[in-house]
Amino acid sequence: MSERKTKKKTGTEANPIRESAKSNTVNGKRALYQQTAVNFQLAANEMLASGIRDMQAGVCEIQVGIFEKRVLIKEQIAKFKEGAIAFQSGVAEMVLGIAEQIKANQEYTKQFYG
Repeated sequence: MSERKTKKKTGTEANPIRESAKSNTVNGKRALYQQTAVNFQLAANEMLASGIRDMQAGVCEIQVGIFEKRVLIKEQIAKFKEGAIAFQSGVAEMVLGIAEQIKANQEYTKQFYG
């Protein structure tokens, strides 16, 4: 985040420490504390921004992974449906074979017993 936005957002703008202000005077310590506060605020804003960037990159990776997984699952479902259709046709053939065998057995029984 830019320094200008940070100053606007926080409402704290520290004046640069003058060479003439010594750190052992009240004004010098006050200026030092203000500058430190602004530095901490800038660092916090930068950490927040980098955290958001990292999180957005992670979310993007998750979304790509979800999309790839969806495509894979759709392919697997299509293969499963093909297999189910083949299985059903095999079952239908088997049922027809059993029906034909039953008819043949009935014919044999009729001929044998009269």
